[in-house]
Amino acid sequence: MNEVVEVSGMGEVEVRPQQACLTLLLTTRKQTLEQCRTSLEKRRPYVYQTLYQNQAVKEDLLVSEEEVRVEDNGGLIELVVRVTARLPAHAARPVTNTLVEKLSDTLTLENLVFGYSHASLSEARVVAGRRAALEARQRAEGMAEAVGGKLGPCLALREDSCSHTGPTCDMTGHNWVMGMPEELHTHATNVVRCNVKATFSLLSYGVPKTKRI
Repeated sequence: MNEVVEVSGMGEVEVRPQQACLTLLLTTRKQTLEQCRTSLEKRRPYVYQTLYQNQAVKEDLLVSEEEVRVEDNGGLIELVVRVTARLPAHAARPVTNTLVEKLSDTLTLENLVFGYSHASLSEARVVAGRRAALEARQRAEGMAEAVGGKLGPCLALREDSCSHTGPTCDMTGHNWVMGMPEELHTHATNVVRCNVKATFSLLSYGVPKTKRI
């Protein structure tokens, strides 16, 4: 009966967010609704242009219905326009900083969410699995060397477990699987960890029975 070496291996891959979804509020207070609309219409083109210049997806740009509230103090009318856009994760913070700086009197950031695509996590799982398999082989080679033997081919390899760490929020409707609703969580990484078990043949004379680590 052939001698074998049974080992385990673990591989990790860090994945950074690929996309971001930000929600901006354009707000103004005037004596009349017409004055409010005129004020915001002057600012909208700059907001849209800045978003598009930073690879925002035009088809995903959402502009909510305008909300009108009458202020108790002086009877001022407040008009609020909500703009939601998707863009690359690396551009989210620069875009936000630029818009808030230029339009600080009327624009605020309501929400900033970063996400991971299913494709990126699937790819990371494959890479983590390869790293785990490589570690398993290296450990098996170390065992073979320790007994003066030579490691043979891999007889079996299976994934024992695979997981990803980090705060999660199911956003499959946006093709995302992780979200962080606070703007401070800008580029937290998601760690994909894969564990495998492998069996290798051991080519040697007089080696002990099956080894496990």
